[in-house]
Amino acid sequence: MQPMLAVTAPHPGIIYINGRFSGEVSREQPLLRPVCATGALYLDYRPLTNACRAMARRIVFSGGAPMAESVEAAEDLSAVIWPGNVTELELTPETRNATPRSLNLSGHELVLEGDPPSLRCDGRVLCALPEGAEPPSMQLLPEGTVLLGRCGGGMYLLCATPDLRSQTGFLRARQIDIEGDGRIRAVVAPGDTVGHATLEIWRLTAEGLTLVTSEPAWAQGAPRWPQTPAQTAMAAVEAALAGLDAEAEGYLAPSLRRSFSAEQLRRSCDLCVEMKYAPPDSRPCVGLLRLEGGNLARVAPLYYRAVSSGGAQGPYQIDLFEFP
Repeated sequence: MQPMLAVTAPHPGIIYINGRFSGEVSREQPLLRPVCATGALYLDYRPLTNACRAMARRIVFSGGAPMAESVEAAEDLSAVIWPGNVTELELTPETRNATPRSLNLSGHELVLEGDPPSLRCDGRVLCALPEGAEPPSMQLLPEGTVLLGRCGGGMYLLCATPDLRSQTGFLRARQIDIEGDGRIRAVVAPGDTVGHATLEIWRLTAEGLTLVTSEPAWAQGAPRWPQTPAQTAMAAVEAALAGLDAEAEGYLAPSLRRSFSAEQLRRSCDLCVEMKYAPPDSRPCVGLLRLEGGNLARVAPLYYRAVSSGGAQGPYQIDLFEFP
């Protein structure tokens, strides 16, 4: 099968491959182009905005996929190798200095600058913040100061000494609330199919954040049981990867439970994903993603067959899993 390259970038730009103009690219619209199965590929990205800088990288292909060594040596990009010899490259070029955002809290000048941003307080770098972080609000607690703000996909909480000279703790969660007695309530959710979450209670002490309790919860207050065969297959894999073996078996037909091995799944992958590109086989499948380096991952298909069941965990059950 002809190897394909799928390129995305955070800002609109144009791509040259081996010196030839190949087309336009953005985050929402990847550039798809056939490439040679072996040899060096020279990728040149030229942004159409002033938000980031241009970049050029060299990726070496062998057997229809990029060699791990060349991907690891290439800065500011990550690669996912999909079934069918499709290599997805996500470019993360260096951003230009964005306009700093500043605010004054209790006499302290706080400045967010960069992307992802860093937080400066009175001219000193206090903390690196998550991507998409917004300016925080401040709250004084008996044992220190907390800065609470929103970021991409949730919230962040930064704890600091009363004079804001140094950081003492950091949390990132789907939702963070500070209760009247000073306890910090955080809902940590991985964003899986069913909506698992962990409710954590933290308390700020002189030494920093201390975890008081941690218990299972639901991100939406109740489980969102899968309603389609694909969702059921993903939910079964996600439960197995999370160590929830009893829940995982609840998505399986009795005939499969006897042979199903959650441990085998955990050895096979780090994450379950939807298939983004057509796999070599027309049978329904989900993707098993395994990290092979700091910026390289590979996806293998996990084929499945679903039957109607009307069970407690949704209207379908899986009666066949075929590992790659």
